[in-house]
Parts: sequence; C-alpha cells; structure tokens
Amino acid sequence: MGNNHFKRDDRDVYFVLKEHLKIDRLLGHKKFADFTMADFEMVIDLAKKIARDEIAPTFQDTDRDDCARFENGRVYAPHCFRKLWEIFRESSLFALTQGQEYGGQGLPLVVAEAATEFFMSANFAFGTYSGMGPGQGAIIESYGTQKQKDLFCAKLYDGTWGGAMALTEPDAGSDAHLITAKAVKDGEYYRVTGSKVFITSGDHDLTENIVHLVLARIEGAPQGAKGVSLFAVPMTWVNDDGSLGAANDVTCVGIEHKMGLHGSATCQMSYGDNGACRGHLIGEPGMGLAYMFQMVNVARMAVGLECAAFTANIYANALEYAKQRVQGTRYGDRSGKRVRIIEHPEVRRLLMTLKAYAEGMRALVYRGYLCEDIAHASEDDAEKQLANDSLALFTPIIKGFTSERIWELCSMGIQVLGGYGYTSEYPIEQYARDCKIFSIWDGTTYVQAIDLVGRKIGMNGGRAFNAWIDEMKAFIAAHRGGDLAPDAAALEQALTAMLEVARMYAVEFTGDKADLVPLTASRFLDMCGEIAVAHLLLEQAVIAQRASAQVQADHPDYAFYMGKIASAKFFARNVLPAAIGRKAAIDMGDMTAVTLPEEYL
Repeated sequence: MGNNHFKRDDRDVYFVLKEHLKIDRLLGHKKFADFTMADFEMVIDLAKKIARDEIAPTFQDTDRDDCARFENGRVYAPHCFRKLWEIFRESSLFALTQGQEYGGQGLPLVVAEAATEFFMSANFAFGTYSGMGPGQGAIIESYGTQKQKDLFCAKLYDGTWGGAMALTEPDAGSDAHLITAKAVKDGEYYRVTGSKVFITSGDHDLTENIVHLVLARIEGAPQGAKGVSLFAVPMTWVNDDGSLGAANDVTCVGIEHKMGLHGSATCQMSYGDNGACRGHLIGEPGMGLAYMFQMVNVARMAVGLECAAFTANIYANALEYAKQRVQGTRYGDRSGKRVRIIEHPEVRRLLMTLKAYAEGMRALVYRGYLCEDIAHASEDDAEKQLANDSLALFTPIIKGFTSERIWELCSMGIQVLGGYGYTSEYPIEQYARDCKIFSIWDGTTYVQAIDLVGRKIGMNGGRAFNAWIDEMKAFIAAHRGGDLAPDAAALEQALTAMLEVARMYAVEFTGDKADLVPLTASRFLDMCGEIAVAHLLLEQAVIAQRASAQVQADHPDYAFYMGKIASAKFFARNVLPAAIGRKAAIDMGDMTAVTLPEEYL
C-alpha cells in the first residue's frame, strides 16, 4: 500500500448537517421516522474510518502500479479494490439510499452523500465501481416491472453485481437523441446491437456480472428523443430463477488511456456483435432519455460532491505542509529570519481560498441533497414542489460551478507546496489529473449554463429562482448592521448584478444579439455559483457567531467557529467581487468571438 494522505476531519460535515441545515427535521417525516440522529452519525463515522484506514492507502497505488488494465479481451480493476469491495459488502455500504425492500439502507440522501464524501476524498477511483450498481438498480426499481426488480435490484444493491450506464456513442456525444444503437423485438426481450464509448466500469472483475443500462432505438421508432428507449442488458444473461446463464454477447473492446483516474476502467463497449445480445425494456418505449436523465442528474449532483471532497483533502494537505515548511523571510523583515510558509500573506490567501471553497461547496451540495430529500419525503405538496424545483435550479449550478473551480483549486494547492506540489510524492498533482474530467462528465459546463439560462431560471414561472432571490434579500435585510454588514452589502451588490444580467437575457439579448446568450451563459452560471456560496457561508457565519458566544476561547469549537466567520468574510470580500466583474464583461456585449471570420482563428 502507498502513503496515506487522508488528512481531513469531519467537523465541518457535522456543522453543515446539524447546525446549518438542521437535518434532524427529516426525522419528522414518515419516510425517515425509523431513524435517529445516532443512526446517521454511526454511518458517517463508519464511512470516515473506512475511508481513512482502508481506501486512502490505495490512492496512489491505483494511479501507478495497480491501475485498471485491459488484457486478452477482459478488464481487470485494481487488485487492491477486491478487499475494499468485500468491506463494502460486509458493511452494507453499497446502497445507502436505495429501497429497503431490496436490501438498501433507505437513508436520506444528505446523510448518505455526507458519508460518501469521505470515500471520494480517499480514492474516488473506487467509487466509480462501487456507486454504479446501486444507481442502475434505482432506475430499475423506479421504472422496471416486478420481474425486473426481482431479478436485478437486490444483487445490484448488495454488490453481488456491478452496473454501468451506457449512453455515449462515438458520433453522438452530448447529442443523446441521435444515438444509433438498435433494439429489435424478440419475444419477451429485445435484441440489442451497437457501440458505446466512455462507459465507466463497463467491464471489470470485481463482480460476477455487470448490468448495463443501454439507450437504444427500437426498430421503427421515430427519430429524435421520442424514439429512444432504455434497456437492461446484463453481460451474463440472468435466467428467470435468478441464476446466471450464458454470456450475453456484450464485449469490451478496449479501455481509454486517460489523463487521470487510472484506477477507473473507462470502456469502449460493443453489443450484439454476434446477434446474441438480449435486453429487457425498462418502462415505456420512447421514454429512455427521460429515465436516464434522472440518473444523469444524480451524477451531476455527485460531481459537486466529488469537488467538495477533493478540495477538503487538498486543503488539509496544503495546510499541514504550510505549517511545517520553512522557506523565506517575511516581506520587509531585514533580520534574515526564515519562517514557515504559512506566515507569508500570499500563502495565507491561497489557504483561505481553499478553506472557503471547501466549506462553501460542501454547503451548496448538501443543501441540494436536502432539497431532494424534502421533495421525496414531505407530506406538504407545496413544500415538495418547491424543493423539487429548487433541486432542478441548483443542479446545473452545482455541477458547472464546482467542476470549474476544482481545477483552479488544485492549482492553488500545488502552488502552496511549490516544487513539491508538482511531484508525485504529494497527492495534489494526482487530484489535479483526476478532477479534470468533472467539468466534462454528464454534460460540459456550457451544457449546464444553457440549461440554467434557457430552462431552469424560468421553470414554473420562475418559482424556484424567485424563492431563492427572496431568501437572499431577506438575509441581506436582516444583516445590514453589525459585524457582517459589509459582507451583506457585497452580497446585495452581486445579487443586483446577477438580476440585471437575467433581465438582459429576457429582454435585450434577442434578435441580432441572441448569440450573446450562449456566449455569456457560463459567466452567468459562475455568478450564480459565487453568490450561492457567499450566501451560504454568510448564513454559517451568523450561526458561528452565536455558537462561539457559548464556548470558552480555549475550547476547540471556538477556533472552529472563528474560522467559519473568517471563511465567510474572506469569500465575500475576495471572491464575490468577481461577480461584478463578470457582469461588466457581459455588459460590453462583445461579439468578437462570434463575428470573427473563421480563417482569423
């Protein structure tokens, strides 16, 4: 096993869950009435222990010597993942949120994902295997027949079988409605043929079977999205009694050679080369994209969690190094006394940026998961609808904003370590390589931005967007005085700028200026992300101010709460002003990138 670089703790996780979001309110809903807060803490504590002691030591090994590999037509996962797989099976950690009827834990998403954050910090490559089976099972449980549920769900939930999501084709990419994979009715089942690329965990040796959810077009179906259906295609056929049958004509033809995530097998898959690949139609014909995008949206939220998880451990490693490394003298100090680099203002700036983003992204993602829990559990129809709308609004912000920032934050972490940050002795260079896919997976940042601007802001008459704006305005009004007054004012200024851009999209960026919408949408998404994080951090600062007054200055929580207040102030005063600059650029209405003749590029 390699070095263990798992340095982070759980204090902020519990702060967000208990003190900020107050998730104990979920216990009042029938769906979660059988749980206690002690149950939630037990799961999170177990996850942290397994992440630290078992998963984290595999982080660098699976990037170098024990990578995923393709040999003689088979894919082999890192050898060390076999032990982790058994630990997950013994601890029932695969299906934390899935239905209890088929062996899932039935936990609230916000609790399960808080636990999962530790796994992602430790070695995300393992999560690309462990998370896929339960995800596929949840779709089958939601839309499949009783027979399909009985055949697949329990074994996908307990880790006996793995899963894969087969959307992307070589010539379709994000245009999922243009897929060419075909399905032909054959009695109770369908014969499936086609090729898919970039299929995470499409093949490996950790389980006896892998169930692929495949998008394909039924013979005679119309072109476009309405002609796409969803099929459960096991690599080994599953007989009606649940036993395994013959190989199902599903083959991996190779794995991608990637910049990072070398422990994760990203496969090129072929279905039905010999005409013998069978699949189960899931749900109704023509509903494949609608079903699949339920899982895509789950994956988009997961990207936000991955970014928060990476940032937390990057920050912890950079902070430890900065406290120990002696280098240089203080600016203006002519004594020649060398100091630890944490004493240099620039290093402090980098560390505070990492700290504020780690805490802010976590709050943003956890809030999204809480919205989803409320949408599923509330008995109040209005509350359910607003929570569902809010989740839809925040999903592209969470996915797009965090996945762009993590690349920058990796750079900052490397910068703190200096030359050592660029070496493989320390973990941050690997985080940088592993994280870059996040802004591409499950729809690029531009896809998220256009979704936000073109659909989510105005969805249901702008109900969720307006509720969010009203929430922030109420916070600003309540904190115009006192210690956080300058920060509330900065939030108000940024919010005003964001609303002016939203108005321009609706009124001014039309006709011959229509190209300004796609040209500026990613900047607008960043504005929304900066404002959302600033608001959440300031909410946390208010809580921390009250809580710090209840503890003595020598209590560990006192320093933690003071740090929370500092994070909010730093972000509001150093990061949030960028939103104003983004609006200034959008106001310019510059069309150079669009109008420039192609030959000038």
